[in-house]
Amino acid sequence: MIIGNFTYDQARDTYVGEIKTLTLQRGNVQFRSVKKRSEQEPDYRIVEEGAAGTVELGAAWKRTSKADREFLSVTLDDPALPAALSAALMAGQGDTAILIWSRPVKAKGKTKTKKAA
Repeated sequence: MIIGNFTYDQARDTYVGEIKTLTLQRGNVQFRSVKKRSEQEPDYRIVEEGAAGTVELGAAWKRTSKADREFLSVTLDDPALPAALSAALMAGQGDTAILIWSRPVKAKGKTKTKKAA
């Protein structure tokens, strides 16, 4: 399910767009690249710019799918959510990208997440 649409600014290495679901409506969301000090740190911080300031919504890590396609593995979190939300930011046409979310699939006592890439 597509829950966001973004445009990539190559000069700034930043994605800008919006995230919209039935309960989440966020505009001016930015994936801002960060200088990593270790492999575990994210490649991007996800923030929303507002009149009162910047709010951090999550983080993203560069990954490569089994089909050899690059994407961003995204974690969004909010105190109102029962758990962090996992998604994938995939390249679209030209300089666009889409944020894809899949509901985790339960398999015999375990919860697995569908692979978006």
